[in-house]
Amino acid sequence: MKKILSLLSAAFLTIILTVGFLVWDRYQKNSETFIPFPYEFETSNTKLEVDSPILIIGDRMGERLLDFKVHLAETISTGLVNPIKIQGLAKKGKGIHRTIQDVESLSKWPQILIYQGGSEEFSEQKFLTKELKNIHSNFQLFRNDKIQTLLVLYPWFSRILYWTVEKVQLSERHSPSEEVTDETEYLERLEFELLLFEEHLKHLVSLTRDRNALLILTTTPLNLDEAPKKSCSFSTSSELQKELGKLRDFLRDNNPKEAYLESSKLMNKFPGNADLLYLHGQVAKRLGKTDEALTSLVKASAFECLPWRSTEVHNSIIRKVARENQVMLFDFAQMMEKNFIQEETFVDELYPQNRYYEMAMEQLGLAIKGILQL
Repeated sequence: MKKILSLLSAAFLTIILTVGFLVWDRYQKNSETFIPFPYEFETSNTKLEVDSPILIIGDRMGERLLDFKVHLAETISTGLVNPIKIQGLAKKGKGIHRTIQDVESLSKWPQILIYQGGSEEFSEQKFLTKELKNIHSNFQLFRNDKIQTLLVLYPWFSRILYWTVEKVQLSERHSPSEEVTDETEYLERLEFELLLFEEHLKHLVSLTRDRNALLILTTTPLNLDEAPKKSCSFSTSSELQKELGKLRDFLRDNNPKEAYLESSKLMNKFPGNADLLYLHGQVAKRLGKTDEALTSLVKASAFECLPWRSTEVHNSIIRKVARENQVMLFDFAQMMEKNFIQEETFVDELYPQNRYYEMAMEQLGLAIKGILQL
C-alpha cells in the first residue's frame, strides 16, 4: 500500500510540475494583450497630428473619398461663418489593421471619424497560416464576455490564457505581400481574414467610444458590371464551362430571353460559381429584372476566388457591426446599386463616377450637419 501511495504521489507531483512548467513556458513566450491579434508592429513613439473636427480614414477607397472632402465640407458648412475643416489619413495599401494603428497614434482625436475601406485586406500578410488553429482558439476565448471582463481586471492573465502564436512582425510602413493566386491558400486565409476584419471593426468602435468620438462606417461601392477575375475550381466543371460559352454566345447574339432560360437552369445545378452568377445577373439586368440582377451580381462578388477588391461579404460585416453596436452607417454601396440599372456608374473597376461621390458627400454632409446641429 505504501508503495502504491508513493507511486501515486510521485505521479501527482510529476503532473503538477509538468503543468506548472507549461504554464510558466506560455507566460514567458506570450506578450500581454487584450485582443489576440496575430501580428505585432515595430515599436514607435511617432504621434500623428490632426487639427480638424472630421477625419477620413481607410484604404484606397477612403483615399478616393478624400478627393471630395471640399464638397463634404461645403455641405456641412452651409450657413456657417467659417467652413468646417476635414483631413484624412486614408491611403492606398492601408488595411484596417494599419488604419487602427493610425488612430491609436493620434495625439488629439477629432469629433468624427469616417471609415471607408475593406478593399485591401489581402494586401499584407498579417498572420501565418500554420498558426490558424491556435489563432482561432484564441479568438474563441476572447469572444467570451466573462473572459474579456477577466482580462480587463487582470491583463497579465492573457499571457497564460492564450495559446502561444508565432506573430507576424510588421514594419511601420506597409509591406505589400505577394498576390494570393493559389486557390488553396486563398480559401485557407479567407475565413480568418474576414474574422479579423470584423474584430478590427469592433475594436475601432471601442476606440472611438473610449475617446467620446463619433464613428461613421461606410460600405464600399462595388462595380457589379465588372466580371469576376476567378471562380473557385470546386464550383465549376467542364460541363459548366461549355454551358457558360453558350450563354456568352446568346448575349453576343442579343438573345437575353434564351440566355435567361438557360442560366436559370444552371443556377440550380451549379450554385456558388462566380462566373455563372455574374452572367445570370447580366442577363436579368438586360431583361429589366432589377432585383434578381442585383442579387445575382452581388453574390458573384462574394464567390470570387481572387482577392482584388472589397466584396459584398465585407459590406455585410460592416452593416452587421454598425447595427449591433448602434454605429451610424452610410450605405454607399446600396446608393450605387439603386442607380446601376439605368446608367454607367463607374469610371473603372473600382471607383464610381465623380457625380456619385458628390451625391454621397452631400447625403453624408446633411447627416453630419444634423448630428452636430449646425
